[in-house]
Amino acid sequence: MRATSLARVTSLLGAFLAISVLMGLIGAGLLLPVVGASGTAAREGVGLFEELPGDLESNPLAQQSRIVAANGSLIATPAQENRIIVGLDEISPFMKQAQVAIEDERFYDHGGLDLRALSRALVSNATSESTQGGSTLTQQYVKLMLQEEARRKGDSEALKALAARSGTEGYVRKLRELKYAVTLEQRLTKDQILEGYLNLAYYGDRVYGVEAAARHYFGVKSKDLNLAEAATLAGVVRAPGRTDPVNYYDASLARRNVVLDKMYEQGMITEAEWQKARDSEINLEVTDSQRSCMNSAHPYFCDYVTEWLLQNPALGATRQERDTLLTTGGLTITTTLDTDLSKLIAEKTREFAPRENEYKLASAAAMVEPGTGHVLAFNQSSKYNIQESRDRFSQTSVNWSVDNRFGGSNGFQIGSVAKAFTIVTALDTGVPIEASLSIRDAVQVDENNNWANPEVPGSRPEGDTQPAVIFEPEDFQEGCSIGEAEWAVRNAEGANHESVITLRKATMSSVNTAFATLASQVGTCNIRDTMTAMGLHAASGEPYGSGPYSVAPTFVLGADNASPLTVATSFATIAAGGLYCPPVPVTKIVDSAGKEIKLDLPGCEQVIDPDVAAGTAELMQEVVSLPGSGFRAVPAGDRPAAGKTGTADESKHTWFAGFTPKLSTAVWIGSPGAKYEGDLKDFTIGDNRVDGWFYGSKLAAVLWKELMDTALEDEPIEQFDEPSNAVLYGEDRPVPDVKGITLEEAIRTLGESGFIGEEVRTSSSLPEGTVLYTSPGAGTMMKAGKTVYVYTSTAYVAPPPPVAPPPVNTPAPPPPAPPPPANDPPADDPPETDPPDEGDQPPADPGPTDPPEEGGPGRGNPGIPGPPGDED
Repeated sequence: MRATSLARVTSLLGAFLAISVLMGLIGAGLLLPVVGASGTAAREGVGLFEELPGDLESNPLAQQSRIVAANGSLIATPAQENRIIVGLDEISPFMKQAQVAIEDERFYDHGGLDLRALSRALVSNATSESTQGGSTLTQQYVKLMLQEEARRKGDSEALKALAARSGTEGYVRKLRELKYAVTLEQRLTKDQILEGYLNLAYYGDRVYGVEAAARHYFGVKSKDLNLAEAATLAGVVRAPGRTDPVNYYDASLARRNVVLDKMYEQGMITEAEWQKARDSEINLEVTDSQRSCMNSAHPYFCDYVTEWLLQNPALGATRQERDTLLTTGGLTITTTLDTDLSKLIAEKTREFAPRENEYKLASAAAMVEPGTGHVLAFNQSSKYNIQESRDRFSQTSVNWSVDNRFGGSNGFQIGSVAKAFTIVTALDTGVPIEASLSIRDAVQVDENNNWANPEVPGSRPEGDTQPAVIFEPEDFQEGCSIGEAEWAVRNAEGANHESVITLRKATMSSVNTAFATLASQVGTCNIRDTMTAMGLHAASGEPYGSGPYSVAPTFVLGADNASPLTVATSFATIAAGGLYCPPVPVTKIVDSAGKEIKLDLPGCEQVIDPDVAAGTAELMQEVVSLPGSGFRAVPAGDRPAAGKTGTADESKHTWFAGFTPKLSTAVWIGSPGAKYEGDLKDFTIGDNRVDGWFYGSKLAAVLWKELMDTALEDEPIEQFDEPSNAVLYGEDRPVPDVKGITLEEAIRTLGESGFIGEEVRTSSSLPEGTVLYTSPGAGTMMKAGKTVYVYTSTAYVAPPPPVAPPPVNTPAPPPPAPPPPANDPPADDPPETDPPDEGDQPPADPGPTDPPEEGGPGRGNPGIPGPPGDED
């Protein structure tokens, strides 16, 4: 204690003596080139010293944060400076000795100012050409803190002043550092000062602090540094720009040996240790910092998490505040990433869509946990590179799996994947699983959608034609209808044009005409509301179906764009029994002091009735079955799975999205840039052969199966919940009264009650399209999903045939029978029938949908933006 007090007193006396010496030197003009300035400089120097604060505020050091996977492995270290703070007990004794030996051998003997060293330096500098430093390690620590503070504030003038080594500025800087050092020694222990120095010092090659330096240069923690490694690092600090071992090996080796010599002279190491270390090479094990996502093993996920954090209010009120905390706060951020799944997706997507292929195809996949929204993994076939390749798919930093706001693309048309949301809406309105749909007769249309329309004289198709069902604006809800006079809906390769089709078969074979019919009955705006509630939105962030690529109601067949993560999340809602959980990539954040930062994470919400979700899963299991369009996706081991194929824009985008009760995965294979100019038909990509046209069932379904089989290999097989009889077969409910309204309103009203409406036109003087009556009539109790015939007016009543005058004395004929009452069907009403058995032929869909296994995608209405290709 007395020794410490004596050291402090000596330090204070030495400080004033040194000041006197300095002022005397200034006054004598020995150190200034301009003698006339010495008097003024001296007065300014003394005044400045008296005004200097005696205490230096120690701000928290900027240190790197750590983003880790769910298993704790490192993903990245976002940082302004590559620094990791450690305690003195976590640093090798060799390192502590080496730094003291080379920088300040009397560190433990002085009180912040080493008078002997300072006097020697002053005399040397005044009498020779060379410059000798007299700073103690404490003074150097002060200078490092001042530099750190100036950098944090962006104060370039202060940084310049701190770099001054000669003239008045140089001595003024020295005076300030002297006073700070003396006062610092009065409130901190030697070990605290040494710890701060070792954490603050710059060790070259963009690493700060001994821990980051040890990991960077030698691949070890600072506590494990050996003698030679410690001496190498200690030697770098004096001139890091000229002696770091990566860029200046020879200079670093020479400097290391100087440190070893100092340690030996000061009795810190034995002669044997000194000789062995001196004779060794510098054995570098350079490890790149992962402060940039470029260097991460999971760069796309790293980018996504970083952007998610910068948009999270838990880290600050503004983006700048969040960025500062993320890059300087030493946070530990635990994510949901399963690194094994991430590596699996990267490997498999590149296998199915190699980085170099003539078909311009790429691939991405995303996995989400139902019931939590945890983003388990996503990845893609491209190589991560800030400089995107000209082909836009072999190298890019654009994250195809996520939305635009998180560094993603503008998304991809999802095709018949969108039909899942029509199923949900239909079941929710009461349409049962075992319902049948009445489909209008198809007409032959050409590629420009011309057909022999009896209401348009002279209209006729030209050239090759395909069967299509014609829909008009009034068939759909106002606000979600078409802007053209007609919408010609095709099925893939012209198949499945049946007058009646079961909902099971329509789902299994992805029949476009059936789903367009169903959408017209349950309400296209209602379907869009379902999409929004389940988390499906365009990659731009807009509600699905309202983006620039969609013209309602084509969005019900997948004309709009979405990202794989969004699709996987929305399908996870079905798997979780109707519970929608927004995607979450982070579970915990802890600051540098070990205190948890509370995350305001979005909660899950029950958006679908569990019974409806069970019924939807029941129907979508038809797809992932041997007769279904997704038969190539059937998982191993008879594991139950549900899903949907999707193909859009002449096969530019193909999909398979599906789920089990515990995992939801969406796979996209397509062209992120320009489409292949030829036909995507009968080709080989990588080790995979595509026979026939390229649909979502061809590659995306196979890739989905391989991902799911591996991901669930050791997981128990779980069954989906069974839907109730009400969802399976419907409930008895009254037919609503739709008399006197328009056909569009009547169809929608019936659809909302769970009935299928079918128009029958009949003579009447009422305005054309006015609903006259229904069969069965209003109030009749019948099961949801059954067909109600809607009789509408033609606005024309045929005149009665002329009647010959009766012969004389012949009685007059009886008056004509009165017309049938409004709610009673005429005698020749179409009979109400039970749904027919499923046909043998699997159906398909138009525009953006999923194609069957034979034939190729056709073209849609060129007047309507969106996917013109047909699907499975």
